Amino acid sequence: MPNRKIIKTSKFQKIVVEVAKKIAVGDYPVGSSIKGRSTLAATFGVSSETIRRAMNILADLHIVSLKQGVGVIILSKEKAIEFLDDFESTNDIETQKSRILGHIKNQEEQLKTLAGLVSVYLEQTKLVNKKYPLDPYGIRLSEDSEFIGMQLLDAQVWHKTGATVVAIERNNELLLSPSPYQTFQKEDIIYFIGEEPSYSRMKKIFNLK
Repeated sequence: MPNRKIIKTSKFQKIVVEVAKKIAVGDYPVGSSIKGRSTLAATFGVSSETIRRAMNILADLHIVSLKQGVGVIILSKEKAIEFLDDFESTNDIETQKSRILGHIKNQEEQLKTLAGLVSVYLEQTKLVNKKYPLDPYGIRLSEDSEFIGMQLLDAQVWHKTGATVVAIERNNELLLSPSPYQTFQKEDIIYFIGEEPSYSRMKKIFNLK
């Protein structure tokens, strides 16, 4: 049986935390601007796409705003501190989840049973009213979904829902950070991050009850 790949903390999630810390301590003062993704990309040693994803999350949290031609505007030190407090409070939960998934990987004879428990966990997290937007939700495409055969770019998921697609599960494998040209297929499970209302919007555009 093939090993199931695991979603790990991605670079753009780490950037979210690092930028929030700089805002919290005043390195990025409220009202100041950071011009251009390339500046941030050079600062953190990552790609411009990674910076784009991180800034979208911070904008969803109302910590920064994104303005065309201006760049990233620092909005709130208080919300940055609030986010970091929430992040710290979720460390124990994330550690427990990592241990569960690690146990699945190391104990193949219990894979089916434990994978079922993880699936239940993921289903339950969709219904939790969460403040922490980096814990992914997951939805499964129905057989009659109009999105089957459509590219992620054409679906315009982020523009319609505010959610960022971070992975697609297909045949027990995870396609991490799918490209805009990735095509949706029947029975795909789409993992995305965003604030709690994003889940309702995703259900609506994918016609899920």
